[in-house]
Amino acid sequence: MSRTLLYKAKKRLSVVTVAVAVIASAVAAPASADSRPIKRPKPVAGQNAGSAGIKTFAQQEAMARLAPYGSVEPGEYGEALASLEGLPDTYTPWFEVTRQPYDSNDPAYRDPNFSNSGAGWGNVAGRVTGLAASANVVFAGGANGGVFRKRTSPGSQWTPISDRILALSTGDLVHDSRADVLWYATGEANTSATSYTGAGVYRLRNASHAREFSPADRVGGIELESRSINQLKFDGAGTVYAATSRGLWRHSTDPARHTEPWQLVLMPNPASDNDITKPYDNIVNDVAFGPGGQILANAAWRSGAPYNGFYLSPNGAPGSFVKTPLTGQVDNADVGNAEFATSGNRHYMILERPSGLVDGSNSALAGVFTATALTGPWTRIADTEKLRLSGSALQTPDYKPGVQAWYNNFVEVDPADPQHVFVGIEEVYETEDGGTTWKTIGPYWNFPFPCYDATKPDGGCPATTHPDQHSVSIANGTLWIGNDGGVYSRPSAPSASKEDAAGHATDWANHGDGLRTLQYYSVGTGRDPNGRGTAVAGGLQDNGGSLLRAGARKQVSPFGGDGGDIIVNPRNGCEILDEYVFLALWLTKNCGQSDGSTSAIFDITVPDRNARFTAPFRVVRGSKNIANGSSERWVAGGNSVWHHDYAFSYTPAQAAADPAKGWLKAYTLDQSGARLIVGLDAVANPNAPADKSKDTVIASWCGESNCNSTGFTRGVATNWGGTWTELDMTGLPNRYPNAVTFDPSDRTNSTVYLVFNGFNRRFIEGPGAGVKHVYRGKLSKSPAGVAVAWEDLSVGFPDVPATDVVVHGGKLIVGTDLGVLVADKNATPQTIRWRKVGLSRGIHAFDLPLTSVYDLHASHDGNLYAATHGRGIWKAPLALVH
Repeated sequence: MSRTLLYKAKKRLSVVTVAVAVIASAVAAPASADSRPIKRPKPVAGQNAGSAGIKTFAQQEAMARLAPYGSVEPGEYGEALASLEGLPDTYTPWFEVTRQPYDSNDPAYRDPNFSNSGAGWGNVAGRVTGLAASANVVFAGGANGGVFRKRTSPGSQWTPISDRILALSTGDLVHDSRADVLWYATGEANTSATSYTGAGVYRLRNASHAREFSPADRVGGIELESRSINQLKFDGAGTVYAATSRGLWRHSTDPARHTEPWQLVLMPNPASDNDITKPYDNIVNDVAFGPGGQILANAAWRSGAPYNGFYLSPNGAPGSFVKTPLTGQVDNADVGNAEFATSGNRHYMILERPSGLVDGSNSALAGVFTATALTGPWTRIADTEKLRLSGSALQTPDYKPGVQAWYNNFVEVDPADPQHVFVGIEEVYETEDGGTTWKTIGPYWNFPFPCYDATKPDGGCPATTHPDQHSVSIANGTLWIGNDGGVYSRPSAPSASKEDAAGHATDWANHGDGLRTLQYYSVGTGRDPNGRGTAVAGGLQDNGGSLLRAGARKQVSPFGGDGGDIIVNPRNGCEILDEYVFLALWLTKNCGQSDGSTSAIFDITVPDRNARFTAPFRVVRGSKNIANGSSERWVAGGNSVWHHDYAFSYTPAQAAADPAKGWLKAYTLDQSGARLIVGLDAVANPNAPADKSKDTVIASWCGESNCNSTGFTRGVATNWGGTWTELDMTGLPNRYPNAVTFDPSDRTNSTVYLVFNGFNRRFIEGPGAGVKHVYRGKLSKSPAGVAVAWEDLSVGFPDVPATDVVVHGGKLIVGTDLGVLVADKNATPQTIRWRKVGLSRGIHAFDLPLTSVYDLHASHDGNLYAATHGRGIWKAPLALVH
């Protein structure tokens, strides 16, 4: 069986978040620059390969919250949260749906072409970007899920301990085991599209036993709000340094000085800090300490910038840092993101090269280097080829070790041996001799290796780590790593650890159970054919498509790669349409069950010229497919609107015979391909449910250079009234129209609801702009065509990005980056009253965590489902959403 590495164009750019504002991501970057590998067996036609494709999605997700400009001011998200907390609650309980383990390796879901089962990852969780361990306890920080804690003793369970504070986005975690103090730097600094900024640094005393963080635990003031923090480093002399997306800052570690403000010590381009069009000019990634108080800082934007390089200070004082070239084998003209590790007088560094990212190379890794002095000479001890030959699973010509070195990068030294070093990129590598020889102890996956056998439950090979490494900690003889699949550990000492003849570790322990940090883009439900209730499916960041069968004790993964949008047949929850990326759609009719010998999934990719990374596709509400009428038909939106008349009645034979896979083009937004559909809805004619020509469709879009900030445009197109029309957007915000829907109770389909992503940006749009996120439109025919009258329903709505909108009964329900809100749909702008869907603050077990809600779904089972991007899927009784 052969599996070809696919590309996940998925590592995105920074986004505004629940805690909020964003470290501007790709506003100024080239539109072609952000794509990463997808774990799927066959390539998608037209998809960008290697490093060059990764930025596409990064830009799209970031721009959704940032366009048409590049940053959000400190205090914006704090203000948004204060507004949210001032709203009345609905006293609606939320129930966490995805508490069960998520088994990526289940042999009953081992499709030979579309599944990652057998890869060796075991039970997986969402991206872990902060990790800290001691002898008795380990702390894990989810990318947008907050901090979890558990004992290192067998049988211990993960417990969330940061749900009471503003940010659930994690930049770094450091545990001072002697004092039992946990430092939590909020704001993920991976500059991926779903990397949310944070609210500063928090310090938790008695961290092994304390219940949880509180707002009072924040160190300093608002100085580090709206920043992402890549590293917290301690100089051993009473000072902590925070390497952030907007400069290098320091603070005393003395608890008595807890409330003092952070001090700025390095800002490479001070004028740019107040220029929202230059969001990448002050990124500091890490610092290293030398003798006599010397400090070396790496300041660099991943795609290259004039300020990129190394800055040396004799003592870390403000204004004392001077850009200083390193000697040795470092190319000072091609310096990107770097991270350091030090043991005694031995320094190590992993370094990204921007040229490899911009030119679409098969690797963006400059190398792993070592030196005994901060300025060098630095000697390269590993490069892409050396790591590839160390037992790596990445052997394809266009995807080699370090292809995502801007996104995956850690280096750590064994405290017991300065020659013993661990490196994390896409895989985990180890050297015991200071870099002379290397072995791949955590391969990307097991498919390329001779041991792989699909007929064996475990895949035949030793368990390995999930790809894409982000965090590391060594404590009490144990190596802990955090990646896009959760947390893994093994003995750190060579005398205690075990590998096979190829150098692959055979002793990884998986800690995914109960680490509830899954990052969903979508959710869908349907009646489970097993007769036990409802099947719940969803698309995930880097963890494919999940499925929780009714009554099951675990989730399974029928679909590999990234998961995007999803449709589940409400009549049969085993009929699922899953998105890989860019409207590459996969269809199963049996829940994806396969033992690996035959495929249970087939490809029905939409032949669109330019779709978003997670492009929308929907059922045509009230329709019937033209084959057997047993399911509703579909529409999909890329640069064009597409119809699929057969839906779940479609067969593999039909797909094999039709290059268009059953998709028929209905309307093209523009001939240049620059406009991309963001939101989509469609309703059938009740008198002709199988006739697509009588469907009413509406699509919101963004445009110009892949929806980038330069020349940003947006609009709404509909065929209401019989011909396609671009609706008048006069007076509406110049931001992303993220979701749009028809009012299902209006049989004329003349009432629509539209929600906008992004912060309100009243400081850009001018005085009086107000908080504008939710609109109702009334369509009518006029002599000139179709007219629309928009009403602003944003009165009292917090200034927070809106992501989705659902109309159910008399309620208008909106998903946001800070939870779910509801109002009466018939209210006027003067009478509308927004409420937070949830319980009174402080009742955490049955309240939605303060994280981003990407998708809302009103289910046949009477529940509202919310797919969060960091804390899994939750549900609430629709009858109690009022």
